[in-house]
Amino acid sequence: MNTTREEFRRALVQAFGEAIQADAAGLLLTTDAAALHFATSDEKPFQIGALKIPVLMVEISIRAGNETAAKTLLERVDRAMMRGGG
Repeated sequence: MNTTREEFRRALVQAFGEAIQADAAGLLLTTDAAALHFATSDEKPFQIGALKIPVLMVEISIRAGNETAAKTLLERVDRAMMRGGG
């Protein structure tokens, strides 16, 4: 993803509030239906001239819930991560 860890965390907290908990490897999103873990690691930023674009590797794993509930929650996460643009 083209984001920093803090921007990623902030977007999830803004969308899901207290359902987000940090751990040593990343973030855990827990709802009544499912739980998703986002393991994050910083990658080398893209650089175009003086412009540096952050790169965050995010690996998602299902910690609780069935496939349908996890998919539904992941769709909500995708919508929360969308940014403006054209």
